[in-house]
Amino acid sequence: MALKGGGFVEIFSSVIFQIAVLFSFIFIGFIIRQGGFLPENSAEIFSKLENRILMPAVVINTFRTNCTVKNISEKWVFIAYSTGVLLFCIATGFAVSRYLGKTEYLKKVYRYSISVSNFGFVGTAMVSGIYGTESMELFDYLMFTLPLNLFTYSIGIAWLVPNGHGKFSMKNFVNPIFVSIFIGAILGLLPIPKFRLVTTIINSTAACMSPIAMILTGFVIGGYSFANLFGKWQTYVVAGIRLVFLPTVSVLVLKLFNAPQEAVVATLCANAMPLGLNTVIIPSAYGKSPDEGASMALVSQLTAVFTIPILFYILI
Repeated sequence: MALKGGGFVEIFSSVIFQIAVLFSFIFIGFIIRQGGFLPENSAEIFSKLENRILMPAVVINTFRTNCTVKNISEKWVFIAYSTGVLLFCIATGFAVSRYLGKTEYLKKVYRYSISVSNFGFVGTAMVSGIYGTESMELFDYLMFTLPLNLFTYSIGIAWLVPNGHGKFSMKNFVNPIFVSIFIGAILGLLPIPKFRLVTTIINSTAACMSPIAMILTGFVIGGYSFANLFGKWQTYVVAGIRLVFLPTVSVLVLKLFNAPQEAVVATLCANAMPLGLNTVIIPSAYGKSPDEGASMALVSQLTAVFTIPILFYILI
């Protein structure tokens, strides 16, 4: 994830441009929901489309292009850096969430929100938009986010499922993301010919991931009253920690230990993103109020418009 071409200026301008593109799609999703152009249950359809088809296409496309023995032997250190940063974020989540939630469940919601950002939909969209869907930079990023996916699909999801239903199970790892990583790795490591038709289908499908993910975000946020979402002080605490404190400290520590620039950029991209929609979708599915999650999603999305380019400008 090195700064190629025109160097920092080119990357910084690409970040600004990509944010503008992504948030334009969020606004489209918001308008669709507010205007009633699609039924309310469309969010569930969008979410399944993203998780089961579009995001796996991005992963398969990147891994089958860049997953070689040489690259894996050189990039395993990304997993080590990512694990260290994740543990720091989780520890911060435990320390802070006890003062934010009135109930044990709300504490878990805030703990999850501090522990991981929307590194999947928004982070992947950001990196692929800047560097390309078949780039080595995107492969670096997906390697970096492996521990984050492991955490999210196991302990993280268990935190968000209320009433003790969210028990850890190895079955959690049999999901579209990890299956697509396996398929992509096999296609990359083995001398399997690439057929033009298959390549075109995968590329075209992967290209739909970012727009649909952002439209989904706007569609979900558009279903709530802004007055209620902006009135929760806990939201601003979580957003400040998640968008500024954690990515800044993580990047500075990696730089202190002379981590590779690619790992530094991957850390920033994975940890400076706004909060995701799991804290909205999962509580809703189990009859819990998603207001806290929706509030954090809205405020963090709006704040990230400014914090992401500023952090790139200061830290990279």
